Amino acid sequence: MKYLLYTLSIVLAGFNAFSQQEAHFVNLPNNPYILNPAAGGMSDIIQIESTSRFQWLGYNGGPRSILLTANSPIRMGTSVKAVDEFNVTDEKFFKTPKITTGKTKHVVGGKFINDAIGPFSRTSIYGTYAVHIPLSSSMNLGAGLGAGFTNFSINESRVVLYEENDFTYSSFLGNSASQGILDANAGLMVYSKHFYAGLSMSQALNNNVIFDNTSTMSNYNRHLFLMAKYTADINDDFAIEPIVIGKFVKNSPMAFDIGARAVINQASWIGLQYRTSNAILAQVGSNLIKNLYIAYAYEHSIGKISLAGNSTHEIQLGLYLGNNRNLKKEIKEKKVEH
Repeated sequence: MKYLLYTLSIVLAGFNAFSQQEAHFVNLPNNPYILNPAAGGMSDIIQIESTSRFQWLGYNGGPRSILLTANSPIRMGTSVKAVDEFNVTDEKFFKTPKITTGKTKHVVGGKFINDAIGPFSRTSIYGTYAVHIPLSSSMNLGAGLGAGFTNFSINESRVVLYEENDFTYSSFLGNSASQGILDANAGLMVYSKHFYAGLSMSQALNNNVIFDNTSTMSNYNRHLFLMAKYTADINDDFAIEPIVIGKFVKNSPMAFDIGARAVINQASWIGLQYRTSNAILAQVGSNLIKNLYIAYAYEHSIGKISLAGNSTHEIQLGLYLGNNRNLKKEIKEKKVEH
């Protein structure tokens, strides 16, 4: 029993991210809403996304994460549509939706995530709301809040006991194989057409980990995330995007992902980043047909755990949705042109 609690404390000290409890994702530049509830709605479209991340392939019980997110601007007391038209002609390799500023926006969203490592599993679901206000015609400030529920559990079938008839362990699992808690997160975002920068906090309530009356001497630490990206247009067909992501957790070393990606025709990208916790990250992706985009990332560990951590793969699949084509508006604009 004491070994189970000891292992649980270690896992909660580095759940699926070696030094952080929160899962991290390489393809964050495509969807900063993953980390920041204020980051949805920077473009006037609906964004739906699924991400799967698998670490330590070939090792039974290796870390894995499954993430689903969705966010959308909504109309609040105005006749102006919150969601714009997007790719109405169903172009292949369509351009990524542009960031819009200079107006107030209201944005709602949701996030589902499941993390698992060995016998331990954590499932969370959140709802979020954000408001974006214009600082100028070319820059907006967003503030967002999220609230949800998290369940942390132990899968008994994956536990191997040194003593088969461990009464204390059996009593522990029989009474409290899982813990459910309320959770919250928050974030701020400043953005313009060419850049965004955000600061966010997850696990804001700093809950203790207690299974029934059994204390693990662990808690769900608050996490701070800093994320910034700048788009430098080289010409109409090519851009470079420097990216910085910072992660700060109590009693853990700071970690940064620093790198850049090249964007071609505002539709395809390839990138390379360095993680200060000793990993090289590579990503590639493209917008496809029917408003669908796909991205793949690979992590190569170069630190002390490189033998176990070299096979980390991440697949991201997303969808941009806009309003139907406004033919009346197009006819009106053509008449004005003539």
